[in-house]
Amino acid sequence: MNSKTIFLLKLSVFTVFLARAYQHIFWDVPYRAILWYENLMSPVLGLFNIEWSEFVNDTSVDTKIQFIIKGIGFLYLMAAICVFFLQENSNKFIKGLIKGIAFWQFIVVFLFTKESFFHIGQYFEHSLQLGLPFLLLYAYSKSFSLSRGILILKWLVGITFLCHGLYAFGFYPVPGNFIDMTISILNISEDNARLFLWIIGIIDFLILPLLFINRIAKEVAVYAVIWGFLTAFARIVANFSIDFPLDTLHQYGFETVVRLCHGIAPLLIVLWLKEILSFQKKSIE
Repeated sequence: MNSKTIFLLKLSVFTVFLARAYQHIFWDVPYRAILWYENLMSPVLGLFNIEWSEFVNDTSVDTKIQFIIKGIGFLYLMAAICVFFLQENSNKFIKGLIKGIAFWQFIVVFLFTKESFFHIGQYFEHSLQLGLPFLLLYAYSKSFSLSRGILILKWLVGITFLCHGLYAFGFYPVPGNFIDMTISILNISEDNARLFLWIIGIIDFLILPLLFINRIAKEVAVYAVIWGFLTAFARIVANFSIDFPLDTLHQYGFETVVRLCHGIAPLLIVLWLKEILSFQKKSIE
């Protein structure tokens, strides 16, 4: 890999970790969906001789939970910084922290999925956010292969867009914020917004298989770059208030930043395909 592509790969992971850090520190992550689940927590509390009623009625518990959530946020922030210091000979702390947060992501995404009635599409819509940290670690391993890296990235991009399409198409109930953002940005009626999302959903379904058709893979990836960035910035554009710009950025900025990888990752596919093509031409010469 050249310096440009490794930087983009690092940037994609950095933005995911940074956005989750911001969310943990300033907003909230639904850990309480597990911590307030009696059937799950009662046996755990029993190991420490704590009654469930004692746990839920202790006003200091929520304060401690919030403190822990912010602590996890600072670990995310440290991991985000470590991303740019990652090298083949990096010390165990840097690699260990990135790997640890990468695995923790699976718990965070599970919590989002629980909030969404365990829609499996909600979980795998985060495929890029889950997979990119491991792809970065793989890129610095001795066994790294560019062709295998592209294959992994195609699957991650394709599954992310496929699961996004499940909501836009209406396989799952279309999220109200999808409709609201479409109406706000395009200035169209609700019926036309639903039709627009339905069409986009079908296109999202096609990205996964079309990425594996070599003749058009680059063009499909370019579309994914454009649509990935547009959907990321839609959060700010649709909800932007000229009277309270900083409040808008505070509330929706991390939602945009965490989705920047949806545009960066397909851009990586474009560049890696170009890199492989260039290498093949040199081999022929």
